[in-house]
Amino acid sequence: HRSHPHRRLALSALLLIFTIESALAFVMTPRSIAHRDATLMKMRPAHRRAPLSLSSDATRVAWGPIDVKDVSKYIFGSTGQFALIAAALKALDAAGASALPPVCMSPLFAFLSLRSRVFSCLDNRRPNRSEQGGAATPVDTKRPSWTPPGIAFPIIWSTITLLRTISATMVWAACGKTLFCLPILALVGHLCMGDTWNSITNAERRLGVSFAAVFGVLGSVYFAVYSFWQVSPVAGYVLAPSAVWISIATVLTGTIWRINTPVQPLWPVKGDGKSAGLRLPFSSMNK
Repeated sequence: HRSHPHRRLALSALLLIFTIESALAFVMTPRSIAHRDATLMKMRPAHRRAPLSLSSDATRVAWGPIDVKDVSKYIFGSTGQFALIAAALKALDAAGASALPPVCMSPLFAFLSLRSRVFSCLDNRRPNRSEQGGAATPVDTKRPSWTPPGIAFPIIWSTITLLRTISATMVWAACGKTLFCLPILALVGHLCMGDTWNSITNAERRLGVSFAAVFGVLGSVYFAVYSFWQVSPVAGYVLAPSAVWISIATVLTGTIWRINTPVQPLWPVKGDGKSAGLRLPFSSMNK
């Protein structure tokens, strides 16, 4: 039995890491960089001053009115996907999935980790790496020098899939072989947030909205890790590398948004021509 102080310590550590990641992403924003450059200019002699590296007029597109319809689409897509997966898990519990050995549940968790997007009504196409020269982003998208090479992403995500599968199987057993339980649902929520982020990033190519939405992915993975740790500390530790990678991806997403000018808005703009349509769940089983 774990004492409450240990739980509070673990939660405090997760919140501290989340706060640090949020601060790192914030300092990458054009506003903060422009402020830094303006401060440096004041410290230089007048004859050595150079124009600001980032000008709101030169580097930022017109941030028009928010597209409420697309915001509603993201919310509907995420919650609808979560409801479908949760209902499926509840049905499996009712059908007697608890009688199965853990080895039989691992394929289910692996499938959810890899193909949870089939439950979504959003366009969740993945990047076409052959058209992008093997990179994770289009060839015309600037990337920071520290971006991992394209070949690293399949390896990273395959490893995360394995860790999710192992940790979820451990949690399922620790929760009395119940699929419809808080830790598993927390992981499902994280997967749904990730699929919505993927739609924004890869289908709609909205770099600003992608940066805003990635904090939902980041927060949900920390909550999933904490939920796993509460019922099985080992499972929480196994899932933790996923949170580390999402933290790195958050800073990478913010940096890509910042260095690609003109800087795109942090919300979907009405009439920007980037909106992707809806589709029926399970209509992309082969994608």
